Amino acid sequence: MSIQLEQRDAVRERSPEYLPTLERLEVILNASEEVQAGYVTERFEELSQGAAVGEISHIGKSIHRGFLGPRMEVRRNLLVDPIVVDDPALYRGFISAVQKFRRADGWKERSLREITPAALQWALADYFGNVGAAPETERKNREFYLNHVAPDSQQISISEFKGKGYSVCTEKGAAAQNLLAFVGLESDLIAADGCHIPAEAQESAHYYILLHAPRGEMIFDPTNPKLLNDENGHLVHFMPAMYPVTAEQVSLLLAGKSVTVVHADGRRGADGSVVDERQERVYHGPHPT
Repeated sequence: MSIQLEQRDAVRERSPEYLPTLERLEVILNASEEVQAGYVTERFEELSQGAAVGEISHIGKSIHRGFLGPRMEVRRNLLVDPIVVDDPALYRGFISAVQKFRRADGWKERSLREITPAALQWALADYFGNVGAAPETERKNREFYLNHVAPDSQQISISEFKGKGYSVCTEKGAAAQNLLAFVGLESDLIAADGCHIPAEAQESAHYYILLHAPRGEMIFDPTNPKLLNDENGHLVHFMPAMYPVTAEQVSLLLAGKSVTVVHADGRRGADGSVVDERQERVYHGPHPT
């Protein structure tokens, strides 16, 4: 999946830093690891300057535009300590993911802008140690937070989740938000209640992203990517779950309403053919502030 850049919004240029940032990254990708590490430090400091201080949660402020600085806290809920996205390894992992895609068959000929969304999703899975959310993931995540209920709300570094395999939407949404900012894309991290899959009829609190790509807006759910499984249900591949939305749908979300999208996982048969397995997903907007 790619975010195409050939056309620009006629009213407002979205994410104007995207192309210049990709040009800088092109140079960095061919540099030494030392230069790449220096760029990550420089870019992190650049994005952190003037970054907002505060908190995002499902109860308080429930939408945040742009980079989450090291003093912007993200809460799973108000009973547990907040996380902060403060680990440079996250961004180094993204650079490494791009380089892996550039060596892979089927990706070598693609541009950096085509590779970026897939590399971002890959970097999240590699950093946290899990591709998506599952009942067992959720259970382990809850157990982790049971040990982080300090009365004075001690911050939890995102690095505490590195490689553990139990990250869910709080951690993955926050990390994805910063990776998008790292590559120059504008986005809103949204904490919302009422997100659900209609077929399962179970609503839940969720973190997801409203991405302002140069060509248009998209809902991006980094926690629940598009999966390709084999005939036995084993994971073969995964890609970002990005759903284009209209200006009217964006207005509905920002007004605290819901938007329904169609998600398609794939199942590959023994003969190599792939059949889409479609389901509706409902994303709810942030509560009015």
